[in-house]
Amino acid sequence: MQNIFMYYLNRPICIIGGDIPNITKLEISKAFRKLGSRKFVVGPAEDGGFWLIGHQGQLPRKLFEGVRWSSPWTLSDTIETFEDQPFSSLSKLQDVDSLADLEAVKIKTNC
Repeated sequence: MQNIFMYYLNRPICIIGGDIPNITKLEISKAFRKLGSRKFVVGPAEDGGFWLIGHQGQLPRKLFEGVRWSSPWTLSDTIETFEDQPFSSLSKLQDVDSLADLEAVKIKTNC
């Protein structure tokens, strides 16, 4: 992710997970709008991770350093690496990491 942010430095960019069945165009649009006034935007996932992360401008030197990936602390650890750069949050969405997650999404969406 850091390499993608470096490649598009000084341009707004959002990285979006591919396992977010309830994502909408509106949420993506909101993310880019929020980058107009913030350096970061995050879309929190229900499991403690994130389904979207966006950035614009100079990257913090320690971005993603020490993040406990695939854990309930992934989002909070990531935010700590923003080095006090302003950020905004989007709606919390369910990602699908397991069969149980898929079943939960099916129940919520009546599929």
